[in-house]
Amino acid sequence: MRKSTDSRRGSVLAVLVVVLSMLGLVVAGSVRPLRDEAALATMRVETVRAFYAADSGTVITIQGYMGLVAMPVEGSEITLNDQTVRFTVMPDTIGTAVIQGLSGDAVRRIELELQ
Repeated sequence: MRKSTDSRRGSVLAVLVVVLSMLGLVVAGSVRPLRDEAALATMRVETVRAFYAADSGTVITIQGYMGLVAMPVEGSEITLNDQTVRFTVMPDTIGTAVIQGLSGDAVRRIELELQ
């Protein structure tokens, strides 16, 4: 009679281990999409911030072109909070200005035709 009880306990333990393993896989599988969605939302925010930084750079470039402020120098950068505006290409008088906005890993570029 003793052998039968030990056998059942061993079977119950094996089934419990399998069920807990499967439950762990289900939980891990459900957490991963949430983590990916959080990373995607963060990247969206960084992309919008990078765009607004580049937009601010275009305002500065237009004001410099109109003579209201000093024209930015090619290769110069301005940091606004945690965002950076990089003046990649700046023409002397007319041409295409390229302004980059950087925020975290996101980069947005605006090309501005000065005539």
